[in-house]
Amino acid sequence: MDYKLFLDQLDEKLEKYRELHKDFICCKIGCSACCEKGDYPLSAIELEYLMQGYINLDTEKKKLVQENIKNMKKGESCPFLINNECAVYPYRPIICRVHGLAYLCGARGRGKYIGKVKVPHCTIKGKNYSKVYDGKEIFINPIKENLDTPNLLKDFDYGEIRNLYDWVKNQS
Repeated sequence: MDYKLFLDQLDEKLEKYRELHKDFICCKIGCSACCEKGDYPLSAIELEYLMQGYINLDTEKKKLVQENIKNMKKGESCPFLINNECAVYPYRPIICRVHGLAYLCGARGRGKYIGKVKVPHCTIKGKNYSKVYDGKEIFINPIKENLDTPNLLKDFDYGEIRNLYDWVKNQS
């Protein structure tokens, strides 16, 4: 399958999930809490696609991203975050696409998921799902699909998965 086509289909599916949970999701343009602290794990195929987005940036934004990479520290802001917006939004990795959704992860057994519900980290900041999650249990039906990157990319030869810091610091 073509990776761009896969992402288009994934985005359509994720939009349906967001619509289903719209009463519990606060994400909007300018809210960048998810991009200000994290490891941002992504696969080699995602990195390659992300870099296509970087190549398409204008010179000024490229310089800002390069400066962000130069000053990047592990676990801190994504270097593509500029003025609280993603400079490469159409090319963002899967973890960024699924962020904000509460979903089941883990193995499937006897028609049920064995594992836990993954909620966005902004929940503890009073944002997404905070009204229906007490830190241990969610009081609505989460999305019944494992939206973790390896699960979604199972039909691709997606290569190694590393956090963005390790990818970009090894290139610079």
